[in-house]
Amino acid sequence: MGGSFIDQIYSAFPNEKKIPAVDDMVYTHWNFQDFQDAEYINIYADRSDLYGLSLMIENYAAKHSVPLVAAFEDEARYKYVEDRYAKLMKSLPKIWIIGNFNNPYLAQHLPQHASVISCVGTNLSTVWIVVTRDSNGPIGLVAEDFGNNKFKGFFSTKPAIVKYSIDLVAYILKTEIDLMRKEW
Repeated sequence: MGGSFIDQIYSAFPNEKKIPAVDDMVYTHWNFQDFQDAEYINIYADRSDLYGLSLMIENYAAKHSVPLVAAFEDEARYKYVEDRYAKLMKSLPKIWIIGNFNNPYLAQHLPQHASVISCVGTNLSTVWIVVTRDSNGPIGLVAEDFGNNKFKGFFSTKPAIVKYSIDLVAYILKTEIDLMRKEW
């Protein structure tokens, strides 16, 4: 599968694509509950804005001890958060780390419930994903790098679009990613 990952999602959810992107002020003025209350927002944002939102999602997953999926564009992006993710791996029941890297070092000394998956050679190499779940289903951030440090995508607590996104990731990577398994 080639082309834009976000466009693949929007082709299945054309009404969501039509929603205007939120103003940049939400990234400095909203807390995680505000994002959850919005249910769905389109994003056109800088890396720094998405970093703050990603932290909120990661903290939610840790607080509620629920699975997490995180995708990084490259090894350097993962290395930046590696210490935090080492702690998350110890506290979460399941974690998938997806990245445009093929470094066996990243897959060493991981707990059995942690999976590192390479997306080299796929259209996921420019995707930023941080997804967890709440009582209704998958929630989180799905965005794609469109150059000049800008990302386009969405944050949603609507399970249908987030599940579709994660199912598409799993299909592209030929793996299973199931955030809703009872044992997690």
